[in-house]
Amino acid sequence: MKIRKTIAATLLMGCMVSGTTAKTYYMAPNGSDANPGTPASPLATIARAQQLLAAGDTLFIRGGEYLIGANDIMSTQESIYACIFDFTKSGKAGKPICYFGYPGERPVFNLSRVKPAGKRVAGFYIHANYLHFRNFEVTGTQVTITTHTQSETFTIRRGNHHNTIENIAVHDGMGIGFVIWKGADNLILNCDAYNNYDPVSEHGSGENVDGFGCHVSDPKHTGNVFKGCRAWRNSDDGFDLITNYAPVTIDSCWAWENGYDANLVRRANGNGIKAGGYALRPINKEAPSNTISNCLAWRNPQNGFYANHHATGNKWYGNTAYNNGYNYDMLNQKSKTEATDVPGYDHVLKNNLSYHPRGRHYRNLNAAACTLENNSFLPSPLTLTADDFESLDASELSAPRKADGSLPDIRFMKVKKGRPAYQKRMGYQFDQATLTAIALPVTTEAKTAQTDNRYYNLSGMVTPKTNGSISIHRGRKVVLK
Repeated sequence: MKIRKTIAATLLMGCMVSGTTAKTYYMAPNGSDANPGTPASPLATIARAQQLLAAGDTLFIRGGEYLIGANDIMSTQESIYACIFDFTKSGKAGKPICYFGYPGERPVFNLSRVKPAGKRVAGFYIHANYLHFRNFEVTGTQVTITTHTQSETFTIRRGNHHNTIENIAVHDGMGIGFVIWKGADNLILNCDAYNNYDPVSEHGSGENVDGFGCHVSDPKHTGNVFKGCRAWRNSDDGFDLITNYAPVTIDSCWAWENGYDANLVRRANGNGIKAGGYALRPINKEAPSNTISNCLAWRNPQNGFYANHHATGNKWYGNTAYNNGYNYDMLNQKSKTEATDVPGYDHVLKNNLSYHPRGRHYRNLNAAACTLENNSFLPSPLTLTADDFESLDASELSAPRKADGSLPDIRFMKVKKGRPAYQKRMGYQFDQATLTAIALPVTTEAKTAQTDNRYYNLSGMVTPKTNGSISIHRGRKVVLK
């Protein structure tokens, strides 16, 4: 009964819409926008598909390369963003609009020819709600501005909600992989961001090119989740929550060799998961406590897990860090109004494992001001050797994903059965009890509610004992009788 199982089960409903009104369209590299979008006569562009799609509809994108050009830019937004694909049409609760790679195929959108002078590139600019993207790759996002700037491949900037980005790979480009600036209840699931480096702006420093980020300014924009994602060789950080004011969950994610480019040349910051901070400045809002659980950080040159001068503590559950500059750095600023560095306070660290850091297992941590339970380094250090682990072969990290997009089964940094760390259930391989049993309230269901004659697995939820209904992912309800 884990949150990971709940998300996987409910996503099966993504575009299974009851009734007969939902339509399916097709798009292919050899398609034409004069076509009706059938399997035999597919469309050519996302722009035309969006015109046709309505809530509950699905676009299947056939495999092959889509070589995107400057003429494909759909709009300019916020005066500075050249939006290649501008998504403005929303689905509805229980009826998302789905943009899916065709099952068994893997489309690739190549953006390398889109170089708008003086503009930031936004590859997939999401200005809509209840959208679901799945199973394709995006390469070659460009940067053209030489001063301080950034491009963004998947970006949610306009306060939108209930979008799912699933099993997408963003790689070999110059922009951020996936980033949320404004919006709530968005799920980034089983996505990869790798080999992204900006050699153009600020003399090729590579700053601002993170794999994943969330930087919402509205404390009400809660519910944003990164789950099952991988970030490697992004020139800045793997995951970055700087200037973020609503709690974010990063669960079961892997981050390695960030701060390098694809050729392992050292570039910018180099943190695996950077969970907070406000650039060491006073703030006028409360800082949120983020949750980082079951994650793995390896060979990030700065820190594996980093609090980044955050103005409160985070929750760190069951993570594994190996061979980072420092495996755990809990640095805080003194308070939201006092922007001076102090050792970390109010952090909760439970069941975390640290092995063979380049510097130290942890730093900048006020143990007396934190909750520390069952970590390999605090409160009672545990001696670990290479023989405690099933494998130290990091090449396993980039193994192909499973057919459903979930993380590959690997042995890397998993503790052998019978070892003290295994008996203590330390590290990323053990599901954390903090993620189980999500209680759901009872509501009243109208007697006219329709059944779709499907059975759903609701593992991980505590159901009410009385009659009523429970709401699950995407607004679907299950009536309890």
